[in-house]
Amino acid sequence: MVKLTKLSRPFVVAVAVERTAAAAARAVAASFRDGADAVELNLSSLPETEQPTSAFFRKHRGPIYTSCRRAAFMGVYGDRLARLPAWSDETRMDLQLAALGHGAAGLDIEADTFAPSPDEWTRDRRAIRRQRAVAAAARRRGAAVIFSWHPPRALTFAEALRAARALEARGADFIKIVERVRNEREALDAVAISLRLREKLATPFIFLPLGPGAARFRPFMSAFGAAYLLARPPVGANRLPAQPLVAKARALVDLA
Repeated sequence: MVKLTKLSRPFVVAVAVERTAAAAARAVAASFRDGADAVELNLSSLPETEQPTSAFFRKHRGPIYTSCRRAAFMGVYGDRLARLPAWSDETRMDLQLAALGHGAAGLDIEADTFAPSPDEWTRDRRAIRRQRAVAAAARRRGAAVIFSWHPPRALTFAEALRAARALEARGADFIKIVERVRNEREALDAVAISLRLREKLATPFIFLPLGPGAARFRPFMSAFGAAYLLARPPVGANRLPAQPLVAKARALVDLA
């Protein structure tokens, strides 16, 4: 299996959010068939009794990394996922570390993990030490570390650059920043910010808008600096309209 850090960029990542391991396996398999290079498996939509095993990861040819979003976030994927159990940050990170032991290719750590904040960012030193410890544990297993930030507002370029450099210092192999926008103008600003970040950052990143107008621009962000393009599996529960279907994402990335 090719490591995430060795994939030719830009690449296509299908985001699987399912309520059972069997449904997740179908979404993952269909995504790879349609041209995904990797899959992000969101563990928070799976009950603890349905978390992926070694057999789950072995049956798929491409790298599968995990995220485990807070319950309050999951409604972006559709109404079916809007009411999930609220797990602690410790549980969410422990589930991802356990998945590494079963064969996951990487994990995702949010910028305010272990110290939740309204802005979804923390400067708490103890929390950052704990984030770095999770990142170090992943690296010891040869896995990739994605540090993500989901600010509930649009960012300036200066804010985005400061955040990206801070996440580099915490141990990111990839940086993911998804800002909330209110209109198409703010979504278009994200394109310009992504281009400027490409000139400044050594670490591969994605900078994306989410909200009104975002669906128009997000499918093309890999042309403006994004290391990978997030996409919807052709089957399953993911209903986020800002993510194009895998087959369309594959065609767009191949054109770049």
